[in-house]
Amino acid sequence: MAKKKRKKKIQKPSPIPMHFEPYVPTNDFFEHLDLADPGDLDEALDNLIHNLKSDYFLLWEAVICEENGLPLTPKQRKALGELVDFSDEGDDDRILYINEIPRPREPWYEIARKIIAHLANEESFNPTFGASAALFEGWPRLIEALETYAIHLSLPEGAESPLDIIAPEILHRLNLQLCLDYLIGFAYDDEDQEDRIAWFIDKLKDHPDMVRYFDLTLEGLLEKVSMPAKDEKIVMAMMKQQLRLPSAKAPLIDFL
Repeated sequence: MAKKKRKKKIQKPSPIPMHFEPYVPTNDFFEHLDLADPGDLDEALDNLIHNLKSDYFLLWEAVICEENGLPLTPKQRKALGELVDFSDEGDDDRILYINEIPRPREPWYEIARKIIAHLANEESFNPTFGASAALFEGWPRLIEALETYAIHLSLPEGAESPLDIIAPEILHRLNLQLCLDYLIGFAYDDEDQEDRIAWFIDKLKDHPDMVRYFDLTLEGLLEKVSMPAKDEKIVMAMMKQQLRLPSAKAPLIDFL
């Protein structure tokens, strides 16, 4: 019988000091961006994902660790080795720019938290208008980038994985909003309403932790959506039928 391969453990980076001398240039990620503006929010999210994928944060964390005499992870050592050879470095050869861009002014996870907080909608979701592309297109891309690239970056105290930087309430609210994407335009789509409900249910099945977190029932779910009463009745009837719910107060997790 073949032995299962053990998953290689990723070495966690050291906490990164983010206090620099006045002469050291830093990059203000949010300069000229207003996160309350949907267009700027889309741009900020795209920039964050790009900086994660391009190893901008990884390279600068490696440089800062080297400057402070902190141990490097294998991933940091490899990134730094491809960037520059520190063996003959003098005191005046401090790296101030990489690809003409200075080091970030704040940790990557603080930047991510600020952007993510603006993605979450605290009000009832309105399927008539929907939400921004940053949520429905950008949020899944960000999750993928966090799970793929941020695993090699530093984490705040108490976090064990990149997703831990996100408060549970915000994480699950965003995943719920993502599921509700399938209800956008529901009122105007008489022919495919049953399919939309089936797709919506499948999406809920992809996020059981979110369903448990909110202790969702059909009744509680519809309280989070701003729909005309007649459309609510249709959604309720179709979900009851497809999930075989005994009542609108039954826990959805038991029927997904």
